[in-house]
Amino acid sequence: MKLLTLGFMLQGSWCLAFGEVVDSFKVSCPDFFIEDPSDQNVHYPPTVLIDSQNPNRYKQICQKWRDSYRYATLYDTEGRIPVYSAYYYVGYHKVHKAEWKIEPQLDDPNQQPEMAREGEEPIKDLGKFQAIYDDYASQSVYTRGHLYPRCHNNDQDCAIATYTHTNAVPQTQEDNNVWAHRVERKMEKLIAETCDRGFAHVVTGAAPGQTWMKIRRDNVPVENGVNIPEYFWTAYCCHDKTKPNDLQSGAWFGNVLKNKLVVRKVTVEQLEQELSSLYGKPEQEFRFQVFGGLCQGSKITTFIYNLIDLSLAFF
Repeated sequence: MKLLTLGFMLQGSWCLAFGEVVDSFKVSCPDFFIEDPSDQNVHYPPTVLIDSQNPNRYKQICQKWRDSYRYATLYDTEGRIPVYSAYYYVGYHKVHKAEWKIEPQLDDPNQQPEMAREGEEPIKDLGKFQAIYDDYASQSVYTRGHLYPRCHNNDQDCAIATYTHTNAVPQTQEDNNVWAHRVERKMEKLIAETCDRGFAHVVTGAAPGQTWMKIRRDNVPVENGVNIPEYFWTAYCCHDKTKPNDLQSGAWFGNVLKNKLVVRKVTVEQLEQELSSLYGKPEQEFRFQVFGGLCQGSKITTFIYNLIDLSLAFF
């Protein structure tokens, strides 16, 4: 299977060629997504959301830096936050921080297809459909919370590419720390212990909340600024270390309760149920899928993890 074969390629770095705001993940950057076990040419991106009232709301981005794909992001231009970022995990590595960037094509379709630092080129309607540097710099409550963590790759250019506002959401520093220690560190350990060669497909996302971070454009207040998520989630899927034909998976779901992030371990199937409820509408039949119906996971394992997590929920 292709995922297994890629393990040998990834000893260097995991970066492909070309990228931009695209019409279809499946066509433009499919390799960041889990493949069909029976057909390595078929890949399953997470569900791409559609807003019938605003067809241009959700944008598929094959995140590009220095002429290479680095990961993929579904971006919510109305909330100015990503829905999710999908990447190929190759292990935890110490990498340097970088300057924050934007996706020029979100505001001006005629711009270059590569993420850029603000001010490098004049961009028409800068910040109309995405968060920019001043949105975070003008306040002190929220930090930029990476969806794709900079340390989840072994290439400095890939790490630099995670520093774009299309991969960040408003998050308090305390919640950021909770997510890093109670989710990212645990996921790193499980992938190392159970996944073939320590590699995995990962999707990490955030769901909108009811409050907004205030912003200004051309020194004029914007009614809806940058949405502050109330829910955070992540999931991984990989080939088993001892039985490569079997798939291993795990997921976490967190929500902010009384200004504090509470996280629990779930199966991918249970995560999909939560996301179907959050992203769908009561009058519609809607099913959100993270891995195209694959990697559903074991509820027995999840029950054991939940017993552990509940004791730590309010540390």
